[in-house]
Amino acid sequence: MKKKSIAFQGEHGAYSEQAIRKLSEELPITIPFRSFWEMLKLVSEEKVDYAMLPMENSLAGTVIPAYDALIESELFVHAEVMLRIEHCLMAPEGLKIEDVRFVISHHQALAQCSEHIEEEGKEAKEYYDTAGAARDLATSEMPFTAAIASELAAQTYGLNILRRNFEDLETNTTRFFLMGREAMECSGECKTSIIFTTEHSPGALFSVLGELSNRGLNLTKIESRPFKKEMWHYLFFVDTQGTVADKQVKDGIKAISDRCSYFKFLSSYRSANYEM
Repeated sequence: MKKKSIAFQGEHGAYSEQAIRKLSEELPITIPFRSFWEMLKLVSEEKVDYAMLPMENSLAGTVIPAYDALIESELFVHAEVMLRIEHCLMAPEGLKIEDVRFVISHHQALAQCSEHIEEEGKEAKEYYDTAGAARDLATSEMPFTAAIASELAAQTYGLNILRRNFEDLETNTTRFFLMGREAMECSGECKTSIIFTTEHSPGALFSVLGELSNRGLNLTKIESRPFKKEMWHYLFFVDTQGTVADKQVKDGIKAISDRCSYFKFLSSYRSANYEM
């Protein structure tokens, strides 16, 4: 049987690739891309089977480029993955932590490790990607420099881990969506995700959300983003517990779609385990 291919943003060793490994016991073919839009497009064109999309971080919040790419995509959510982010400080063999002067990584990783960087007396330098920083550190001449990335990145590029759990807070977790071309059936503990926009009128959003509330549905997330097709209009991303196979969810979605000027169903999918 042919292995499935899963696209992710970043370089090999990225946290998105680690999320893929957490999801699948049989390691699929993983393909790195620079942009979220490009990898979702190739899934739509059937050149790649799936894409792993980071949606939000428990400390840094929404991954805005991922949400914007999702709006333009016609793909559906197949699964939710929660990944505990464990930052590692790493360097080429032979460099001791006391000799490190500079630390390179993505700006979010640097921010999430800022207290430890300051305690160690190092200078932080922004890089485009965590795994990219690890890769370039392993292949380029960067004296007195360490990188912050995943343990997978250290293994991938042969770097020595100087400190594990270098993040300032242990609650650092990223939520991912596995995106595919068809909506999935879901049973058990499920969530349903939708996107919509309302008319500009008093109580319009209250009225729409009331369709879910009146049916006893529990919202687990609501997020707004500008609607690029209409100036000063906003798209709302909503997650609710339950599956579209449930009558109350199905009826609520039908009522919402009738009230909205724009509506998009992202699928019902198995809820990830929130335990760390």
